[in-house]
Amino acid sequence: MGQLTQAQLDTLKTTLVARWNAGLGMTREDWKQIAKLVASGSKSNTYAWLTQFPAFREWVGARVHKAVQERAYQVTNRKFETTIDVKVDDIEDDEIGQYGTLAESAGQAAIDLKNDLIFQALAAGFASECYDGQYFFDTDHPTAANEDGTGAVVTVSNMQAGTGAPWILLCTKRAASPIYLQERYRPKFEQLTQLSSDRNFDYDQISYGGKWRGSAAYGFWQCAFGSKAELTAENFEAAYDAMGKFKGDGQRKLGLVADTLVVGMDNRAAAEEILLKQNLAGGESNTNYKRLELLVSPWL
Repeated sequence: MGQLTQAQLDTLKTTLVARWNAGLGMTREDWKQIAKLVASGSKSNTYAWLTQFPAFREWVGARVHKAVQERAYQVTNRKFETTIDVKVDDIEDDEIGQYGTLAESAGQAAIDLKNDLIFQALAAGFASECYDGQYFFDTDHPTAANEDGTGAVVTVSNMQAGTGAPWILLCTKRAASPIYLQERYRPKFEQLTQLSSDRNFDYDQISYGGKWRGSAAYGFWQCAFGSKAELTAENFEAAYDAMGKFKGDGQRKLGLVADTLVVGMDNRAAAEEILLKQNLAGGESNTNYKRLELLVSPWL
């Protein structure tokens, strides 16, 4: 084949974009099972509304307006990239098959990034602040004695202490979400494909790249319970019951029930023992059998 032409570059661009899109579509988006997507229109999002967990009360007299919270929870978008450099010699020699595989893998990596951000944020929740100024998993989340957010502070714990691998109970079937994927824009695949580009002149390469902007944002801690204690039936049941007893301002019951257990590979076997075995070692029925969904994630 002769010298590189613009038509060859245009054809390669079409091929690599198609393979990128194929990669985007073939990867499991586990993050969608536990998080909700929230759009971002600037460099960061401010989540002031998280201070108001919705609840109904009997309407006697005037409506109750919650006190304005002084603390705003702000999450700044992060930028991520991946780059593929294609040698001009390979284009001229029609040896470009491997680059299609790289583009497809880059599309998969864009979804992997979203999974990684969400599950790593959960794992980091024992030492990362959420909207109320406490760690997302903490022993002393403040709630107010009165429904309007005023009065004495009553603290609530949504964690078990320990030193092991984390496992997490989540309530994901409510409009309120325990965690959000904040997205400035969807994954993009761009290309520098002009014959006259500096990259081509200096390095005899044509560059392609994917990019994404966004971040993980903690939502309502009330929808989550984290533990680093050993994953046993006893600890699981204690966490499950504690979450079901959560109360909000005015000490109103929230009625939240865990529906998903998230574990990493270190706790996979223990989680399956608790949730997926119909009978215990002694032959008696396992009352926790399929009590909730089990999500085993290598990203946790």
